[in-house]
Amino acid sequence: MVVRLDVLNSPELQAIILAVRASKKEIAKAIRQQTKKVVAPEWQRAVAERSESLLESRVLVATATALVSNQNVKLRSASKGRKLSGGLDPKTQYHVAEYGGDREDVRPVEGKSRKGKTYKIPKRHTKRQLRPRKKAGYVFGPSVADMVPRIASLWTQTVVRVFAEALEGKSNGS
Repeated sequence: MVVRLDVLNSPELQAIILAVRASKKEIAKAIRQQTKKVVAPEWQRAVAERSESLLESRVLVATATALVSNQNVKLRSASKGRKLSGGLDPKTQYHVAEYGGDREDVRPVEGKSRKGKTYKIPKRHTKRQLRPRKKAGYVFGPSVADMVPRIASLWTQTVVRVFAEALEGKSNGS
């Protein structure tokens, strides 16, 4: 899951993007580095605060990252990593951790005895460990809703501070 800041309705953020684009490479690099240094831990913390289960923690929190470019800040989760020990792939099956599942779903399951004999269980509740379905999500969606205004503010403050330091000659681009 990836969310990008939308600046089409914000002339202030558009001005920030134009200023970063027009700046020297060293200043733009300093802005990206300092923004990521501030935003990434805040994003991780926001996602971790909403996580209630080990599944959510492994799928959504452990993979939460923030990418910063000259034009945008992207908040990502469940888009990296490998399959978990039970076989769940966070990149393709994150929706069960974020949006929940049908807890009353019943499916037939095959099992194997200790002696190697296979048997069938006709009705097994396979999704009882999931939260009930929620369209807005439990972890990623609410975290994004809270963090987007904060991240826009942090990004703006960082750009202004780096430009001010560059004008005063305090910063050599790092």
